[in-house]
Amino acid sequence: MQLIFVRHGETDCNALKKYCGQMDVALNENGIRQMKRLQERLIDYSFDLVVTSDLMRVNQSAALLSNRKPICFSGFNEMNFGDFEGYTYQEISTKFPVAWDDYCSNWQTAPFPNGESFPVFYERVIATFKAEWENWQKLDTVLFVGHLGVLRAIALFLQDQKIAQFWDTDFKQGCYSLWDNKSQSFLISNQ
Repeated sequence: MQLIFVRHGETDCNALKKYCGQMDVALNENGIRQMKRLQERLIDYSFDLVVTSDLMRVNQSAALLSNRKPICFSGFNEMNFGDFEGYTYQEISTKFPVAWDDYCSNWQTAPFPNGESFPVFYERVIATFKAEWENWQKLDTVLFVGHLGVLRAIALFLQDQKIAQFWDTDFKQGCYSLWDNKSQSFLISNQ
């Protein structure tokens, strides 16, 4: 089984470096172009299953990459950044200085105000992933279109890494990464 990871295309929040989280925003023109170019690079793959969150930017991306109707899981929605959503980190540090300092000094456990903590987010994503993983392994190729945090969480789980390594794996917009289950490794990253 091959699992192809794709981060959704760019949104205005991404371009402005704003925390988007569970805000339901659309792709911008650049994000649409990214996904159309990526679709051409994925043309040789035949997807048995397309998996997404239930947020618009991910579903728009999946629709540009494949004609197959995706299976949507709210468990794969991006982290809930709570009160930080819609703001840049500079704006957050001014508007919520105590919460921002708490997050910066203790990101692995600090909850976002009116949002999630990393452990709650990770457990939600991985519980959803584990519930589906056995069925996916019966397929040849699965396209997983997701959010950066979700893709990083799943990569941690698949590679049996510690939470501190969360930032080590990147998923660039307009690129794909191929996880090969047989070798238990990424054969392609950000191509």
